[in-house]
Amino acid sequence: MATESVKVGRAWDDDFHGWTAELQLGKKLKKPKRAPSKPSTWTGKPVATREPGDYPGKGSKADVRARLQAIARRGRQVMVKITPGKNHTMRSVRKHLQYIGEDGQGVVYDQDGRAYRGKEEIEDLAWKWQHTGPKMPEETDVRLAFNIVFSMPEGTDERAVYEAVKATAAIEFAGHQWAMGQHFDEPQVHCHVSVKAEGMDGVRLNPRKADLQRWRERFAHELRERGVEAEATRRASRMHQQRMNKPWAVTRLEERGQSTNGAPAQPDAKRVDRWKETEKRAASSYDRIIDALHRSSDAADRVLAKELAESLVGQKARKTVREDNRTKPDLERT
Repeated sequence: MATESVKVGRAWDDDFHGWTAELQLGKKLKKPKRAPSKPSTWTGKPVATREPGDYPGKGSKADVRARLQAIARRGRQVMVKITPGKNHTMRSVRKHLQYIGEDGQGVVYDQDGRAYRGKEEIEDLAWKWQHTGPKMPEETDVRLAFNIVFSMPEGTDERAVYEAVKATAAIEFAGHQWAMGQHFDEPQVHCHVSVKAEGMDGVRLNPRKADLQRWRERFAHELRERGVEAEATRRASRMHQQRMNKPWAVTRLEERGQSTNGAPAQPDAKRVDRWKETEKRAASSYDRIIDALHRSSDAADRVLAKELAESLVGQKARKTVREDNRTKPDLERT
């Protein structure tokens, strides 16, 4: 075990929180740099950016414990994706709203809970988007809307997923016009959400990686609030092999059991090296966390340490640390 945790001898101190922060558990995400935006089509003033806070209790002892338990028990991971398509025309926006409504066979709900059934009502919704609030021209050089998928593995409670997506959208897309619908055409339980890019106050949605991770974490939190075991841990944080350069469309075809056109691109060597370094840091953090929990006076901590140590994550972490320690003397001799 790592010598740093031996010196501490207990869990939940500053060093312990530093190790969990290395795994992105409870750590506030770094705010990305924002590119300058054009003036609002609604107010005529420079467009600001809106960044909702983290979900309640993030980073607390109870929250970190629950997330470590989910990692040890291989809890179900949420999936949140912005789907391909630039949405620079109203035609594409209308088409996607109809898709959410399953071409008139399903139901689309807006941010106020109004239901739209049938092609004509969904067309009315598209008209409202175009002519109320910030105007949406028939064609432009910026995104008019973002299309997002929220998904959970097969067997997840469908109603809980719907309610969790609705709660997530209400917070993350507050001030924007948005619409959602739940589809049942695939084994994965999923909802489609379309969000008008410019909000009623002229603030544009401008998602980056940190925003996507926050959406995932809030979605997982809302699911847990509804009794569904869910986690939004980064691949590196759970020692999961990264899928290098595999396009989103290829993944979707594979999930459906359909053939793909050509093999994914070969992994980039620099990305592989970065991934290995990230994996080493994650393994070291797990090693220290397990040791600190094992030495804790709290019985619940010791139980969690045993779960983590016996999990696939814990076993892989120990193997990675041992291999890294064996290579260090060789490097020193050279």
